Amino acid sequence: MESAVNSSFVHIGPDHYLDLENADAISKADVLAAWERAYTDLERELAGKASVATLYVVFGIQGSGKSTWIRENAARVGHAAIFFDGPLPSSAKRARALELAARHGVKTVAVWLNTPLEIAMRRNAGRKGLAVIKTEAILHVHNALEAPTLEEGFAEVIVVDGNAAAGGQERRKLLP
Repeated sequence: MESAVNSSFVHIGPDHYLDLENADAISKADVLAAWERAYTDLERELAGKASVATLYVVFGIQGSGKSTWIRENAARVGHAAIFFDGPLPSSAKRARALELAARHGVKTVAVWLNTPLEIAMRRNAGRKGLAVIKTEAILHVHNALEAPTLEEGFAEVIVVDGNAAAGGQERRKLLP
């Protein structure tokens, strides 16, 4: 599957390159290849929209609501939005996306779906096929979570309260 390109925004993430609902098996090599394709597509999009784009790095544990947040907020954030989503629990895991954005002079916004583990686990249980993530994998990401900071290179940090219903409360932190 290719990255989701809409007339008003681009949504890129490694899951777009994996057929999680229908595949019989996904190997570690498949996952690594999906991440590489996502980063390749991200760089291409950033290079093509460098002067006007804003990159939204949307992350949280699996089942936190990343794709839903993007779907519900894409129209609100503007026509030149590029969304890059994945678990990306630590600053080290987010660094590559930030480096690519900086190379192309693109403003980057962190969107952290801060969802309680119990809610994410419940959502995960409702998935189909290989889209159901193993509990150990969710716990690994949950335990590795670091709150995003402006010091990482983000121009803005948005924290979405995962306890809230759709369109949940957001807290923003801007550069001075």
